[in-house]
Amino acid sequence: MSDDLKVTKIIGVAVKDLADIVTQENVPDPGDGYRGFFGLPPELRRILVILDRMATNNRRRRMEARAAELDEVSGGHPSQLPPYPPARPAAAPPVPVPDPLFGATKYVPTEEFNDPLPPVKVPVPAETPPRNAASGATADHDAVAPARKQPPSTTTPDRTAAASEHETRPSVSVPQPGGVPAVPPRLTVLGNAAAPIERIKKTVYMKNARANEAYEGAVEVDGLKGLKLDDDGGSGLFLDEAVGLLKGTPTASGDFVIRLQGLLHGKRCDVAANLAVIPDPRSLWLPKASDRTDRFWKRDEDFAQAEGDLLCVAASKRGRSHAKDGTFRDDDFGLLAIGPGDWHIAVVADGAGSAKYSRRGSKVAVDSVLRELPAMLEEHVTPELDKLVPAYLENIPGAEAGIKRELYQSLATSAFNAAKAIEEVAAAEGEKASAFSTTLIVVVVRKITEGWFIAGFGVGDGGAAVIDVRNGSLTTLTLPDSGEFAGQTRFLHKSEFSGGFDDVAKRIFFDVRNEFTAVVLMTDGISDPKFPTDSVFADPAKWVEFWNSDLTKDVDLSRDNKEMERQFLEWLDFWSLGNHDDRTLAVLVP
Repeated sequence: MSDDLKVTKIIGVAVKDLADIVTQENVPDPGDGYRGFFGLPPELRRILVILDRMATNNRRRRMEARAAELDEVSGGHPSQLPPYPPARPAAAPPVPVPDPLFGATKYVPTEEFNDPLPPVKVPVPAETPPRNAASGATADHDAVAPARKQPPSTTTPDRTAAASEHETRPSVSVPQPGGVPAVPPRLTVLGNAAAPIERIKKTVYMKNARANEAYEGAVEVDGLKGLKLDDDGGSGLFLDEAVGLLKGTPTASGDFVIRLQGLLHGKRCDVAANLAVIPDPRSLWLPKASDRTDRFWKRDEDFAQAEGDLLCVAASKRGRSHAKDGTFRDDDFGLLAIGPGDWHIAVVADGAGSAKYSRRGSKVAVDSVLRELPAMLEEHVTPELDKLVPAYLENIPGAEAGIKRELYQSLATSAFNAAKAIEEVAAAEGEKASAFSTTLIVVVVRKITEGWFIAGFGVGDGGAAVIDVRNGSLTTLTLPDSGEFAGQTRFLHKSEFSGGFDDVAKRIFFDVRNEFTAVVLMTDGISDPKFPTDSVFADPAKWVEFWNSDLTKDVDLSRDNKEMERQFLEWLDFWSLGNHDDRTLAVLVP
C-alpha cells in the first residue's frame, strides 16, 4: 500500500471516530460558517470545536512546559540558557497523545511514522487573541518571544533536511504525537485561514406545470445535496426539503426562474431552475354574450323541473365553443308531467352546429312533440297497456310487436310530425329544412300495475337509458345513430321515416320494471365525454360509476332540494379536454 493510501485511510478512521465521539457526547453545533467553512455537516463542525479547544490547551501546556524547562536550566537567569532549539536526543521515546475527548481511543503512531513530520497547520481558534496590526504576532506568541528569537543552533541540519524532504509529501495532515488530530482531508487550509469554497452555477429545466393544478417536480442535478430554496421567482412553489421536490399550485401562467442553493461535490452550488407554467385552458374560453336582438335568440342556459309520480329535472347550457364566439345555444329540451298515474314525457334535441338556424330547429322539434304526443299516447298506448304488458311479461308471442306497433303510432308519429313542422318553418323563412337540422330523443314513462312502463325513440346522436344502480341493470332506449361518414350523425328529416314500420321500429325501445333508479336523456355534449363509445354507453358498470361517483356527487336529486337549479347548471360546466359542445341533460327519478 502506498504512503498516500495509508495516510488517507488513517485520516478517514480518525475523522470517523471523532465524529462518533462528538455526537455521543452532545458537543454543541457551532452552526454553518464556523471558522469560515460553509456547507460542512454538523459532525465535522463539532470536530472543529474540539480541535480548537485541544489546540489551545496544547499550546498552553507547551508554553508552561517550556517556561518550566527554562527556569530549571537557567536557575531563573536567561543568560544561562542553552542554545535554542536544543539538539534532539538520538532515540527519544514516543510521546503519547492526550485524549481528544473523554471516552475516545488514544492514537498510537505506527513505526512507519516515527520520522519527524512538519507541524500541522490548523485554523486559529475563535478565542485566540487578534494579531497585532504592526507586528503580525499574537499575544500568546509574544509571551515567549524572547526564547524563540534566539539564533538557530548549528546542530540542526537534520531538522532542516527533514523539513525539505517533507515538502515533497502529499499535502495531507495526519495526527501527530503530542500534537493536534488531523484536519479532515476535504478541507483546504491555507496558513491560519480557510480558503473560500468555490461556487458552481447550474441551470436546469423543470417539467411543465399547469396553472391552478397541483405540481411537484425534482431538481435533477447529479450529486447535489442539502438543497435550499432562495427565491421561488413568483411561481408560488415551495421546496419540500425532506424529499427534495418543488411543490405547490401555481396560480399564474408564464416562465419562472426559481433559485436554489446546495452542495455539489463539496462546493457551493447555485441552481437556476426554469419552470414553464401553462395557462389553465378554462381561462382561454372567455364567454361572450349572445345577441338578444336576434329573432331566434334563446337563453344561454336553461332549467326546468316537473313533478308527478316522478321527479323530472332537465337543464341545458351553451357550450364553450359557442360562448367564446358569442353564438347561440343550439340544444333544447322539454318536460311534461301530466299528473299521478299518468304519462311523464322528456325530450332533448341538439341543433346541428353546421346548420344556420339549428337553434330554432331544436326548439320547433321539442315544442311539436310536447304539443302532440300526450294525445297520441292516450289514443294508442294507454288503452293497450293493461292487456299487452302482462302478455309481454309472460312471453306470449306477438305481445312485443303489439307494444311496438302502438309506440310507432305515438312516439314515431310525433317525431315525424316534428320533422314536418321544421319543414313548414323553413319554408316560411325561405330556407331549406337542412338549415334547421336537429337531433331528437323522446322518452315516456307511466306507472302501471306491474311497476313502470318506459319507452324511448330517437334520431341522431346522444342517447337515453334506464338504470338501476342497486343491481347494476341497464336498458338503453336509443339506437347508436351514426351518419354516412365517421363523426357524422343523422338528423330529424322526413326521409328518416321512409322505410316503413320495420325500419322505423328499430328505433323504438321499451322496458317494464318493478323499480329503477333513473331514466336519463342526454345530448352528445354529455355522452361524448362521459360515454365516448357505443360499447361504453351500453356498459352498466360505466353508468353506475357515472351515477354514483359523478352526477349525484354534485346534484342532490330530491324533491325538497332548493339548490337544484344551481347544482345542475354547475355540474353541466364540467371540464373535459376537447369537449366544448352544448350540453343538455334530463333526469327522471321515482
